[in-house]
Amino acid sequence: MAVGYRSIFSLRRGQDALRLTAEQLRSWLALKGYGFVAVVPGVHEVADDAQLVVTELHPPDGSHSVRYRLTESSSAAEWVTTVTVHSDGTEDDWVWVDVNAPPSALRPAASHERLVKEVDAADAWWTGVPHMVREILSVADACDGEMILGARPTLVTAGDVDGLISAICDPGRRGTALVAAPIPDVPASRLIGHVEKLTRECVGLAGIYVLDPEAAAKLDESFAPSHSVPLGSIRTFLPEVDPASAVDARRHRVLLARTIAEQAPGKLAHLLGRANRSRALNLPLPSHVAQVDRMLSREEPAAVLRAIQESPPGPFARRQDNGPAGPAPAGPVATTAVREVAIAGELLTSLVSEFQSGPSSAYGASGPDYMTARFRELLAEGRGVLRGHREISRRFAALQDMLEEVEDDRDHVRARLEDEQLDHAETQAELLNAKLQLDRLRGVLARAGRVDQTRAAVAAVQSPGSFAELLERLDEHVLSCVVFTGDPKNALELDDFDPLGTWAARAWDMLRVLDGYAGTRRRGDFSKGVHAYLGHTPPGRPGYAPGAHSTQESDSVERSPRLRKLRVFPVPRDVHPDGVIFMGAHFKIARKGLVSPRMHYHDDAGHAGKIYVGYIGKHLPNAHTN
Repeated sequence: MAVGYRSIFSLRRGQDALRLTAEQLRSWLALKGYGFVAVVPGVHEVADDAQLVVTELHPPDGSHSVRYRLTESSSAAEWVTTVTVHSDGTEDDWVWVDVNAPPSALRPAASHERLVKEVDAADAWWTGVPHMVREILSVADACDGEMILGARPTLVTAGDVDGLISAICDPGRRGTALVAAPIPDVPASRLIGHVEKLTRECVGLAGIYVLDPEAAAKLDESFAPSHSVPLGSIRTFLPEVDPASAVDARRHRVLLARTIAEQAPGKLAHLLGRANRSRALNLPLPSHVAQVDRMLSREEPAAVLRAIQESPPGPFARRQDNGPAGPAPAGPVATTAVREVAIAGELLTSLVSEFQSGPSSAYGASGPDYMTARFRELLAEGRGVLRGHREISRRFAALQDMLEEVEDDRDHVRARLEDEQLDHAETQAELLNAKLQLDRLRGVLARAGRVDQTRAAVAAVQSPGSFAELLERLDEHVLSCVVFTGDPKNALELDDFDPLGTWAARAWDMLRVLDGYAGTRRRGDFSKGVHAYLGHTPPGRPGYAPGAHSTQESDSVERSPRLRKLRVFPVPRDVHPDGVIFMGAHFKIARKGLVSPRMHYHDDAGHAGKIYVGYIGKHLPNAHTN
């Protein structure tokens, strides 16, 4: 079962997170129809298919931690909501909410469309923002470092800009900061409502800010152009912002005004929600949260074992009426091994009751001898049960140690990966500058000093930082010979997997090659196809490795009507009377498991001098895809 949603936030000084969370939890459980539930330590069966486990810690340092774990089961799936609250009386109280969603394999999607919509980046089914998180953020003054976390966007005026810059550049911030720029002639109240719709799935995951015109102008003055927020757009600022670094700007994606205007708000809300969930789930827990988590993780199974040990009465315990003590039920258990020990404990209790009732007349003269033998068996079994308890406790502790070591290793690897990605982005920026110089020098040699230095040419060479920016450039016809006819959402989804825009940069280089090829064909300087052009790129023209290009699909795809249909994309009717055409030729943008993005196109350079790109997105299903 994967975590589908995670939010960690602090409540500013003076707020009682323990009391507030308990109140909101009761309200949430009542809203779910569970009625009155005592939120005290223990195990509570709130319904036939729902169980609430409350674990509490009072360490010697005077702090207080509580964990609520609600498990809701059905015949189809199981959902687990875990709320952890901590207060130590010195620092701000904090709250951590996790929702574990069923794995996607439990609910097969009816179509590829539905699969993309419902399955998130963690391969678990989509998890909306928990109602309790919205309610806590609505009534509390919550924050992530210096960043405000609210249930609604925060309006930023000119006087608030310094605080916003501090929040954006705060090294202690974990979540993203979503900053929306104003739209000319649109009132602030209306803009806030629109941004709220677009960011509704980011509540608890990101700080959401809306700039008024004066604040936007002041922020532009404070930040370099590379880190600005264009009018009508929403920019995602990741932690550790460096406004002086142009390379750092590539990390902070911009959802452009054109994309916002053309895409349905629901799709964009899901897109932003997925991206922020993916990032939140890939971050290591803060050290102070991880420390409390480990103590609670050790306390939960220990409490279960204590409940099992304490539930059966002692060997000679009697009821108040001096009657025999009946079998006592074992406490709730979570594993088969613990259940078996519990059953053994119940059997032991039952046998004790048998002896407490005295020798049966059926034993006859051999009664005492028989009872002695049975008592010895009982003693041996009791010792076995105690050994089982100790062994389970030992195994729980060993598994917890292993889990903590693996978590530490995972966090270390993630940190190294982020460093490597940033290094790669810096290297790519240097490579782009070198490519710009190379293209210029090639042109100088080819045209004997006639170098095209127009603004359009420079813009075409510079790589976009995301697929959203790439689509924006195609809409603006920066590449005059390339026309995009596909569904933008397939390309936009790739941004979830491409945090630094590496794939978008590669795709843009491929599009530049297609543009250069079509222009060369149009002028009559080249007569062969794209693959030949890649192998013999004319001087002064952008090129790409031929190995990344395929002129056609595999035979299994070509022969399958179902797989061919997935590669049929729109073209103008003067290209094909049906308005669609099969696009087998494609570029391999990157290799990454089942995602491995591809770009499919139709070459019409020999007729209209155009290249029609019908698809940019995840690898389409083939004969090897389940």
